[in-house]
Amino acid sequence: MKVTDNSTYRLMQTNLDRITNDLLVLRNQGATGLKLNKPSDDPGAIRPVLTTRTQLKQNDRYLETMAQAGDKMAATDGHLAHVENIMQRVKEIAINSVNSSLSESDRETLAKEVAGLRDELLDAANAMVDGKYIFAGYKEDTVPFSKNENYDPALYDVNDITTWPYLYNGDANPTQLEITPGEIVDVNLTGVELFMGISNQIAAGGSTQPYQGPIMTSGPLQVGTPGNDITITPEGGLPITISGATDLIDSPGAFQDNYAGKVAALFSQPGTGLSASANAATVDLGPSPAIDPVADPFLTNFVDTEDTYTLNITAGGSLPISVSLGVPGGFSNTLDSMRAALEATGATNVTTTGGTLSNGVSYDISGGSLVFTGPADGSEIELSESMVDAVPGPLPAGLLPAAGQTVYGTINIAANSTTNVSLTSTGTGTGTGLASVGLSETTLKGATNIDLFTVLTRTEEAIRAGNVSDVNGAGGSIQSQLTNLEIAADQNRSERSQLGAKASRIDTAILHQQDARVDLKQILSRYQDADIIEVYNDIMQKESAFEAALNVTSRVSKISILDYF
Repeated sequence: MKVTDNSTYRLMQTNLDRITNDLLVLRNQGATGLKLNKPSDDPGAIRPVLTTRTQLKQNDRYLETMAQAGDKMAATDGHLAHVENIMQRVKEIAINSVNSSLSESDRETLAKEVAGLRDELLDAANAMVDGKYIFAGYKEDTVPFSKNENYDPALYDVNDITTWPYLYNGDANPTQLEITPGEIVDVNLTGVELFMGISNQIAAGGSTQPYQGPIMTSGPLQVGTPGNDITITPEGGLPITISGATDLIDSPGAFQDNYAGKVAALFSQPGTGLSASANAATVDLGPSPAIDPVADPFLTNFVDTEDTYTLNITAGGSLPISVSLGVPGGFSNTLDSMRAALEATGATNVTTTGGTLSNGVSYDISGGSLVFTGPADGSEIELSESMVDAVPGPLPAGLLPAAGQTVYGTINIAANSTTNVSLTSTGTGTGTGLASVGLSETTLKGATNIDLFTVLTRTEEAIRAGNVSDVNGAGGSIQSQLTNLEIAADQNRSERSQLGAKASRIDTAILHQQDARVDLKQILSRYQDADIIEVYNDIMQKESAFEAALNVTSRVSKISILDYF
């Protein structure tokens, strides 16, 4: 085969271009430290590299967020430590002021010191970090606490926040930050919960009853009987009696068809010291083998296969909703057919196992039995049934008692202040008054929270007036405020402990994210980082090859046809 000079030159040029390109790539890798500088360098590595870079950005965001949270928590803890010191000093002053040998001037000096400490408390409550108020909830640009210019010691009412000496202007939403995917942590405390002792939940509802003790839920409600009464006695207050003969009756009136609501109102009446609310009525009409249509496709526990069964459901005084099974051409006697029949009445929120009837009663068969739940306001469910026997013979027992069934809701009750409330069964009967509302004799504990500003203000008032023990006198007495100061200190310590637990969680999360960052960096390095030693060795080899190619090319280019003459 004849090889022309042009072919030789083109081959040498191609080799020189290839070596030059290889050198360019290697030198670029050496300069950047990366073996992946453009998609064509390694198409298979593009997806994991981009994914890892995205994860690293998220990791950086979480670390930055947690660093900010840590700074805010550290600053908050410092202010809480100062609050604890204030409470301790005021308690020392209150103990000293009990000394009967103190003159009016001495008491005035101590009262002024308490007033100064209250101003320090206000400074701590209005503390800022990075130009934001840390105890104002979401209202970070609003001064959280201000003096109540309308405060009058004679009108002070622990259950009316408008009569308290200081007012809260923030909201009940603690600042939340996402520290890991899907994990959100409260990184500060709201002033209403920390300084005023009102839970965020109650504050969000308007703080009409700022303090609430532990909630107790009753058992099933029944109507009362004459002579079996309930007596409610707030600690230090007058007893209030609920009559089994005239109060605990289910009769037409303002609370017709909502006996649970009526009972809740009786427990919430003024002077009881309680708050009560009604819960929805619920009834389980029993298990049925019909959830296994092969083993037993019929509701044989209450109706024969040839019978026609009708169930009537009423709630809250509504017109009854009726469903029938066993009607020719209608629904068969199976549990799922019962569900379908209920759905056919115009039910809403329908699923494969339940729904809600137009009267507010929901039904569910997911557990293998028919369960009804009444409206949320506690309205009772009234059920009745009828059966027609197509074949002469005894009728089955049915689902309900002969006279039908009325199902009442239950009630939640709790002390609505810091005062304990006792419940007792009284009267001339058998002492079953509380049992009729699903309760037993007990003492409902009052709330253990308190307003720190009120405690310091009333302590100052009691010291200035020299009121040591008269709870109805100025400031409610020094002795009472000593107890309240201990409650206030415990409240601060409790909130500080919770904040410390959250700070510890954030520290752990930071360590985890830092470890994850190292792992992500290693993954990214494996795909995109060049081995510098290997790269420089390759560069030296390519440069040697390039020089050799240039040498060969120069020699070949000197050959001429004239050399053969």
